[in-house]
Amino acid sequence: MTNVVQKIRFSSFSPNLKGACWLLGSVILFQISYSLVKLTGQNIPSVQIVFLRSLFQMLLVLPFVCKAGFGVMKTRQYKNYACRLFFGVSNIVLTFYAFTHMQLAGATSLVFTRSLFTIPLAAIMLKEHAGWKRGIATVIGFIGVLIVLNPGPVGIGKAETAALFASFLLALTYIYIQRLSRTENHSAMLMYFGMACCVLTVGPAYFLWVPVKPEVWLGVFAIAATATSAQYCIIRGYQIGKATVISPIDYLQIPLAAMIGRYLFGETLSLHFTVGVIIIITTSVYILKRRAGDDDIPATSTKEAIQ
Repeated sequence: MTNVVQKIRFSSFSPNLKGACWLLGSVILFQISYSLVKLTGQNIPSVQIVFLRSLFQMLLVLPFVCKAGFGVMKTRQYKNYACRLFFGVSNIVLTFYAFTHMQLAGATSLVFTRSLFTIPLAAIMLKEHAGWKRGIATVIGFIGVLIVLNPGPVGIGKAETAALFASFLLALTYIYIQRLSRTENHSAMLMYFGMACCVLTVGPAYFLWVPVKPEVWLGVFAIAATATSAQYCIIRGYQIGKATVISPIDYLQIPLAAMIGRYLFGETLSLHFTVGVIIIITTSVYILKRRAGDDDIPATSTKEAIQ
């Protein structure tokens, strides 16, 4: 009875609110995955983690593909798939590198800027009208990110550069995820991504291979499970909601990463970090509350029946 009531309540949510709930799930799952990447990265190279994680992802998704039938793998979206896979694989390699060479909160703060890239990219590539109010809020959110980072006179290092470039690539990836999710099967999208990651990282992983201990195998499997679940949440979220409305949910990764970093890795929180996070969360809540009808074109979805 409780499940029925919960299902009815969820089905009464607006499309953007449903998408926000799915994206919130991805935020939590991704932070668990990133924490495991940081821990596992102390034992094996990041590219090896990407390869093994992708291999496990295919094994996790394969039963769902078999259940749906291999016909779901058929597609005509070759260009969109090619862009999604190229940007996605490049992003995950750079992201894993950043998280294994930086503090968790710092890496999250940089990779997190993908939300700021997503809004203008969605306006350009998806023809979504973000509205000047959300535009101003996005700029303020980016100022909050700068306060969190507190950049000094020293130049940005390799890990920081990798994190920033990864955020831009992930913003592009989200655009193509939304395009594909209108027509493609969820399991097929995850399977193709796992296959692409394995093919593109098997060579570097082979040359940098380090023997894997049993506990590391378990960690990599957990990374694959949480990351795959997070990707599914992203696909569902962007399938239902508009990118310009729900993408600011990613801001919540910063305070979550700060808490995990403090209690799991002993990372400390500074005053400027706290001030920046407050600004980021405030602007995120404001943007989320801006309904599509206020200053946006109404949201559309070709798979609204999937609820």
